[in-house]
Amino acid sequence: MYLRFRRNAEIKKLPESVQNYLRRQFMLKREYIEKLRCFEMDGLFREQPVRRIRVFSPALAKKNHLTIRTNSDLELHPEMLVFEGHIDAEDKIYFADRRTAVRKIGDTQTGSSWLPGLGLTRRNKTKGNRSE
Repeated sequence: MYLRFRRNAEIKKLPESVQNYLRRQFMLKREYIEKLRCFEMDGLFREQPVRRIRVFSPALAKKNHLTIRTNSDLELHPEMLVFEGHIDAEDKIYFADRRTAVRKIGDTQTGSSWLPGLGLTRRNKTKGNRSE
């Protein structure tokens, strides 16, 4: 069943199917996903009707002293967008990661990188111990 949504629909929790998709596809923590919010609206993708979903983090917006109440607010501050995608008429889900990776200051020796808002750290493999 295809649903209709207003252009500036209210802020919603992510649909369960989208939460599961993001958790599997991007290996995200459940606690992080549960804090995200989204706007849903009608859209077209390759001339086919879809339900567009734009995902943002209220915590990230607050940290940047922004208030996101409508999709128009999110359009004015695209840096607050963390995921964007759609669900097609066959209920297939497609999403793109819009987050930006940030290097942790003072952590260049370990080769680690920090992903904002996730609390995840990745270690880069290095060969041997370099000394100069």
